[in-house]
Amino acid sequence: MSRTQVWTIGAALAACLVLTACGEEGSEPDSTPSPSATTSAEPGEPTPTASPTSDVPETASDLVGTWRDDAADWTAHFQADGTFTWDFQGNVDFLTGTYTLQDGVVTFAGLDGNDLVGEVTPEGLVFDLGTLTRR
Repeated sequence: MSRTQVWTIGAALAACLVLTACGEEGSEPDSTPSPSATTSAEPGEPTPTASPTSDVPETASDLVGTWRDDAADWTAHFQADGTFTWDFQGNVDFLTGTYTLQDGVVTFAGLDGNDLVGEVTPEGLVFDLGTLTRR
């Protein structure tokens, strides 16, 4: 998700809060129960819960696959053996090396001797170069 999308969602949520606070004074909320995801579950079945961090990588193996930043024209391919390859601005296999993920920090150690460090966030893997999201 781009920063613009995040700001747009945040602005929409703020507008909803303002409108909610502007309701009629003394009005009673509707006491009629509304349907929800939890009311459709059968008795004895666990109720599904949404985990906001369920897609946030916690271990290096969680990164395996393809991640991309369209704006930077940058794709990172994470392999299960701890290696990576980058495609960058039309250059396939632009950079190769190894990667690690520890305490929410992703490190690309390029075979060229340069490292790039980024942070794991709910929006993706955030680096100075751009934000990679899973594809």
